[in-house]
Amino acid sequence: MRYVSVEHQKAIAPRYRQAAIIIGGFIASVLLYMAIARVITPGEPEPGSEKWQQPIYSGVLVLGLIVVVLRRLLMTQSVMNRAAAGGANTVLRKLLTVTIVIAAAAEVIAILGLIFYLLTADYQYSWRLGVISLLLLVYAFPRRGEWERILTSSAEAQKR
Repeated sequence: MRYVSVEHQKAIAPRYRQAAIIIGGFIASVLLYMAIARVITPGEPEPGSEKWQQPIYSGVLVLGLIVVVLRRLLMTQSVMNRAAAGGANTVLRKLLTVTIVIAAAAEVIAILGLIFYLLTADYQYSWRLGVISLLLLVYAFPRRGEWERILTSSAEAQKR
């Protein structure tokens, strides 16, 4: 475990709180999409929509994997060390930006679930894609320990 200076802890606190609030908003919006789908009764299903199931779920699987891989790539130490040249605030801004981009990509899945529900009149799309979106949002949720580790490592790399 690395020591996190008081200066870094004070710098992390507002950005971390901001990221947590933003992710909470994304989670609330996904739950809202799922509730809207529960309340709205769609019209007639689109002809041929019963054939969409496999391509839709395959596409969502690929999008989910992209979200996971993108987060892993954007949070690597080498990417953060490049941001460290601008100081702690630059690293924190980068962490916040990565969190928002990943959350937005995860929310797209819930929006697709609502759209496919309205097109096919099959509620399974809404709740399944909504749950996948929620799981990806939980994955994207910022981990304070991870932020502290990245900030400390970046500060050490900048000193060298």
